[in-house]
Amino acid sequence: MKILAGITLLFTLFFSFQTKKENIVRMSQPIFSGEVQKTVAYTNPINDTIPGDTLFIHYNLNEAPVMYSRPIITSVCIDGECRLVNIELFWNITGRYLGFELPKGEFLSKTKHAPFNAKEYDRLHNLLGDPLSALANYSMKDLATPNDSTKTKVDAVSSATIAAVLNYIVEGAVYTTYTLWHITYGETKRTIEKLTSQKLNSELVLRILESNNLKDKVWVLNHISDKMKISPELLQKLMETISGKDIYLVERSLNALKPEVLTDDLQLKLATIFENSGFLQKRLIIQKLKETKQLSPEVVQLFSLAMNNMNGTLVKTTLELFKIHKIEVEQVEAQVSELLKNKNRFIANQAYQFLNRAEIIDKRTIKTIEKYKKRN
Repeated sequence: MKILAGITLLFTLFFSFQTKKENIVRMSQPIFSGEVQKTVAYTNPINDTIPGDTLFIHYNLNEAPVMYSRPIITSVCIDGECRLVNIELFWNITGRYLGFELPKGEFLSKTKHAPFNAKEYDRLHNLLGDPLSALANYSMKDLATPNDSTKTKVDAVSSATIAAVLNYIVEGAVYTTYTLWHITYGETKRTIEKLTSQKLNSELVLRILESNNLKDKVWVLNHISDKMKISPELLQKLMETISGKDIYLVERSLNALKPEVLTDDLQLKLATIFENSGFLQKRLIIQKLKETKQLSPEVVQLFSLAMNNMNGTLVKTTLELFKIHKIEVEQVEAQVSELLKNKNRFIANQAYQFLNRAEIIDKRTIKTIEKYKKRN
């Protein structure tokens, strides 16, 4: 046993010596490229239990924020045994996890202080990049081993480790993985999101929307404030996204359009997109037009003509749009009355309810209504 312990110690010492020659880094691509030219410390307290709360903001040559980082020096302790973790974590400006870097000479270790190998660093990097990890649902106590003198080694994968998290940890490093994941998605991430939100303007939003990362696009669309002025360039980008195929980005981009930007010209552009869209996009566009202060007469005409080719849900939503904007029946009665002849009883009934709210003068429309009543 003494010989085996000696071999283990020599292996650990050898690995430690080798690591001094290496710089262990795993990093994904941030939104903005370019070498970091300036790093500024943000020293406001971060409300967590991790020692040291300095957050660093890294800028490129164009003074654009590239990423954030935070040096983490903390102990991972369980069952009375502790291990020091010394690592720097990196986040994109949207709070998305980017990667980690260990100081030269530092390494992460598992049970019995066995060092991570390259594949385990890769696995840790992938695990930390998963915001939906099952680790979010458990506390450290849930993962702790029972008070048993035969099971006191830190990060041992034992029967006490919940089977549900085994796919979310580095084997032999349960508590290290757990701790780093919760730091990654804890107060530091929320602080970064708050800082970036405060800096958002049309130019920065536009640059983030040009990213290839879907999570970054969704994040920035969710953080456009009502007070932010939308530039013509950003407005054009939002319209491009609305005409795209990703329905979630379509919905979020429409949500970013505040009522004051929904001019007659923009309404017509939305109506044009409507003509070439699928059902969900069409419905979302109609819902957005309900928020306008005044519906464009051209849009009223386009939608009234398009109703003949709509399904029941879209007909109902379009007629609701007309009611909200108090569109006079006379403006659209000819087109709506044609719906009374529709074989779909739901569509015909929606048209009847719309026409029935006003006194109809046109003889042809009156005749069509009478025929509808006799059939029903």
